[in-house]
Amino acid sequence: NYNITMEQLADFAREFQIKQNTVVVDITGYSFAGSIRERHMSETSTDFTTSLSDAENGKFKLTLTDTQTGNLKPGDYVYDVVQTDDSGIKTRLLQGIATVEAGITR
Repeated sequence: NYNITMEQLADFAREFQIKQNTVVVDITGYSFAGSIRERHMSETSTDFTTSLSDAENGKFKLTLTDTQTGNLKPGDYVYDVVQTDDSGIKTRLLQGIATVEAGITR
């Protein structure tokens, strides 16, 4: 598990690097998808925008806009990120608690 914290009403961005046995994995051709939900079975979700930031060096990025974080009430949520490799194999890379801290300035 890897827990994350974000500020309500602010942009969120986090970069990750994929390694296997301490060796960087080239993720060219891979895709990623991730969502935040109040609970595992909640019908509504907020989806991260995902992008390859440096594929050859195993880096990808998750982002949410200030509007997206503004639509989340302060508190704890669950999230995960799934990788699809260039062969179509899906792997859950990350999961944990996403804490949204209250924003004041609108």
